[in-house]
Amino acid sequence: MVRKLLICFLWVSAGSFTLSILSAYPVPRDITPEPGPVFTLNPNPVTGSWFHINLAFSESDYPNAKFSISNVLGEVVYTAPIKKTEFAGAKVRVDIADLKLDKGVYFVQVSGGDKSRILRLVVR
Repeated sequence: MVRKLLICFLWVSAGSFTLSILSAYPVPRDITPEPGPVFTLNPNPVTGSWFHINLAFSESDYPNAKFSISNVLGEVVYTAPIKKTEFAGAKVRVDIADLKLDKGVYFVQVSGGDKSRILRLVVR
């Protein structure tokens, strides 16, 4: 008999919720079902001391956009606004060493207004 691990997390924020699922089965890296700010993470998994949040949206699409990083317990370990210079370069550089992120799985959420998207990030 084969048993597979399935862990669910419920994220509640400003009256809305997002269900996150960790599974031994392959799960798409984009775990947000509704539309929101489109972005990618590179490299992922992270083996060095930094990664980029590549923005596929403009400041006019999502003014006052911000990003946050949460651990698998749902605790927000870092949050910051996306700056004009980062919009101009279409990427945000995140230094793992500065944030003191341990190896493991994290969730990067980019939100603007009432829309958000969450991607899974692996730090090795």
